[in-house]
Amino acid sequence: MGVTVETEAIFEPGYEDYRLPGAVFIEGLPGVGLVAKVAVAYLINKLKGKRICRFYSPFFPSTYYVKNGKLIPYFADIYLVEEPRPLLLLYGNAQPSSYYGQHEFCEKVLDVSLKLGANFIMTLGGYGKEVVSRVRAIYLSSTSDDIIKEALKKLDAVLYEGQIIGAAGLLIIMAGEYGVDNLSLLIEAGETTPDYHAAKRAIEAIDKLLDLGIPVDDVYGISRIYREVIEKIES
Repeated sequence: MGVTVETEAIFEPGYEDYRLPGAVFIEGLPGVGLVAKVAVAYLINKLKGKRICRFYSPFFPSTYYVKNGKLIPYFADIYLVEEPRPLLLLYGNAQPSSYYGQHEFCEKVLDVSLKLGANFIMTLGGYGKEVVSRVRAIYLSSTSDDIIKEALKKLDAVLYEGQIIGAAGLLIIMAGEYGVDNLSLLIEAGETTPDYHAAKRAIEAIDKLLDLGIPVDDVYGISRIYREVIEKIES
């Protein structure tokens, strides 16, 4: 059996040529406070997302997680949501561990997502701070001033200044280079991982931006749903 030298996208049967025009892509990979991962897990649960594609990458970390004796592979999945609006949700348990790997992986994810019909790329992340505010601040960035202005009409947020590490930043930059609308939301996160308070703020922001109209549970409900998703997808 050969060894793959690039990220591979494996579609569920019948979805190789599927299209969802006008979909919003939302990234939910591990990062600071696991904010993006928890938030997207919640959306998958509440919106009954259906997995249509899995990415395997040779650039994922070489150290694997074992649970109850079972080795859990690293992956990233795209979940499809058709109602209340078209969404493509990226949920995974790893990011590539090298500079080249990040670029190759993100380019593959973006290519697949655009072919599926995405026309807006949204990324999430935690902005780590030792002391956090009572209402976690939301920091916005984009390659488009107009997108930021529209987002500020719906959210109580501030403009971000600094670095964005990993897929949350790369996907936005690449989307901009392709002329695709994009927005990054970084949520103030504390030292606790997962930070369910930050994840709740992220979910509320997505709900407002996209007019999803979904109920947002308290942090205990969000943590329960996240654990349920972990048990279902990563065990």
